[in-house]
Amino acid sequence: MPPVPSTPPEKKKVGKRIAVIVAVVGAFVFAGLLAVGYLNAAHNAEPGDCLHIEDFSDQKEAPKVHECSDEEATLKVAVKLEDNSESCPDGDYDQMVYEDGARFCLMLNVEEGECLANVRSPSKGYEKVACTDPKADVSVVKIVEGTDDIEQACAPVAGAMAAVRYSEPATVICVGEPTAV
Repeated sequence: MPPVPSTPPEKKKVGKRIAVIVAVVGAFVFAGLLAVGYLNAAHNAEPGDCLHIEDFSDQKEAPKVHECSDEEATLKVAVKLEDNSESCPDGDYDQMVYEDGARFCLMLNVEEGECLANVRSPSKGYEKVACTDPKADVSVVKIVEGTDDIEQACAPVAGAMAAVRYSEPATVICVGEPTAV
């Protein structure tokens, strides 16, 4: 007769090991998603990064960094100031200020021929729309980089009725009626 073991053989704890592995992997995935969200948050933006702001008055919804080619990316960080006591350079910048004191000076991220809605709204974010859309407020007639002189940039441009001027980087965006495109 074969000897009887003094203790019964232990079951392999494969189920517990799998649960631990799944939990660890899940924690890494969750941490990775948080890191991606943090890295894409606007407070990490640098000059040249593009953003979309749904509503300028909504302090709870933080804008996210987008690829500048993204249709929703209607703004570009022109200047980042670390101290809230500093002012944006001379120009028509939109501004975003964080509680920690960081201030972003934002310029339009548009191309010639595009049309924008919500330009006249005091709080809604800009929206790129078809120039035939009744919501269209303005069309981008001409973009002149390297100068912030509105007269020089827009006076010779047919259809230009107004301009948006930025000193850093020196850029003038000539705008007209949406039908001017």
